Amino acid sequence: MNIKSKKKELRRLIAERRTSADPALLAEESARLVQEIEESEFFKAAGCVMAYWPMKGEMDLRALIIKHHPAKRFVLPVVAGDVLELRLFEGEARLVTGSRYGILEPDGATFRDYAKIDLVLVPGVAFDREGYRLGHGMAYYDRLLPRLTRAHKVGVGFDFQLVESVPVEPHDEVLDAVVVPGKQAL
Repeated sequence: MNIKSKKKELRRLIAERRTSADPALLAEESARLVQEIEESEFFKAAGCVMAYWPMKGEMDLRALIIKHHPAKRFVLPVVAGDVLELRLFEGEARLVTGSRYGILEPDGATFRDYAKIDLVLVPGVAFDREGYRLGHGMAYYDRLLPRLTRAHKVGVGFDFQLVESVPVEPHDEVLDAVVVPGKQAL
C-alpha cells in the first residue's frame, strides 16, 4: 500500500472512531486538555498564541481562547485559496463564517508578524509520538509551519487520534510535541 493509500485509510479509521465517540466524553476531554495547556510553561510564557476555531469533531479550544483573550494575543487561521492566512482574534463578535469550510474565522486584518508567535496549537486528524500529524490532505499547515520559526508547535487532539505511526511524505512537517488529555505534557 502506498503512502497516499495509507493516509486515506488512517483518515477513514479516525473518522469511524470520531463518529462512535460519546460527545459528552469529547467535551470532557476538550475541557481537560484546555486545563493542561493553561498549566503548561509554554502557554504561561506565550504572549502570542496561534490556535484555531474548531471544525466539527476537532479538539475544542474555544474556552482557552475566550478566557485568555485579550491578556494573550491569539491569531487564528483563515483559508485563503490554497494557503492559511492568519488574523488576530478580536472577540467572538468579530468572527464570520468562512466560505471554504464553514468554520468561524476572524474578519480583521491579516497578521504577518510570524516572529511574534510563541506557541502554535495545531489540529489534525491523527498524530504519533514522534510529532507527525495527519491532516485533511490539503497541506495548509505543512506550508505554514516552516514560516513560524520561533514558535513551539504542538499538536492537540483526542485520545483516539494518537496512533502508533502516521504515514509521512517529505513535505510533512514534524511538530515539537503532541498532547492529548492526560498523555503528554507540553
